[in-house]
Amino acid sequence: MIKLKDIILEATREELVLDTSRQIIYAFKRGDAEYTQDFDLSGPKVTGEDNANVELVVTFIKQSPLDYAFSISAGAELEDVSMEITYDPKQFPGAYNNLVAEVKETLEHELEHVQQGVFEKSFIVSNRYDEPLTYPPDGSRAPSHFLYLTSNIEVPAYVKGLIKRAKVKKLSLDAAMEDYYNDNKRVFDTENTDWSRVKKVWMNWAKVNKDKIKKYK
Repeated sequence: MIKLKDIILEATREELVLDTSRQIIYAFKRGDAEYTQDFDLSGPKVTGEDNANVELVVTFIKQSPLDYAFSISAGAELEDVSMEITYDPKQFPGAYNNLVAEVKETLEHELEHVQQGVFEKSFIVSNRYDEPLTYPPDGSRAPSHFLYLTSNIEVPAYVKGLIKRAKVKKLSLDAAMEDYYNDNKRVFDTENTDWSRVKKVWMNWAKVNKDKIKKYK
């Protein structure tokens, strides 16, 4: 059964992603080197008992020429979210639509990680348990790219982010996943990761948890 507070939590985050992504794009268009924003995921509209005071830092890096219009790297450490956008200004404004979609996807992904860490009751675990993710004691890198992408913390984040990509670009979830793969094919080739296996895990999770996440095509 879906609890009302879970629905409110997702609705609140959706509004936050929409507003914050707009501010990031405005900063990008202005030519800013950095954009920062502090916001709360807290109070009765979220869980009534937990607080996440999030600090977002977005860095813009111009680099030309590039083989692609832009790339986004991001991470969440407890309540700190960082995003780095490296871009080729010569490929804009043509790439704006794709940038907007990926900024929203990335925000959705990283805020899922924040909620996993702070709002434990909203954490939906992955349906993959036969190869649990463990990190080596001397580093933060997962044993393999495949295990990273199919870990309990990453599956919900990737799927929810890709549902956002699908919505913005008016794609099915399947097509959005293929779009993601095409954007990251070089990484999959370098890591020798079987995309079909990753996609199967992600799709299965989306189907199993369809009553707990946003509707998708």
